[in-house]
Amino acid sequence: MQAVVNIGLLGHVDHGKTSLTKALTGKWTDTHSEEIKRGISIRLGYADT
Repeated sequence: MQAVVNIGLLGHVDHGKTSLTKALTGKWTDTHSEEIKRGISIRLGYADT
């Protein structure tokens, strides 16, 4: 059985939190249509791997 590891990211606007999440997990957390259209995170995202 593997140990559970929880990682939280926080930072100021446009400092790469979503990009870091993608790099660590391979999952892009911007899924809302407005986020994709505008290229910014609006809603809280998470990656469950």
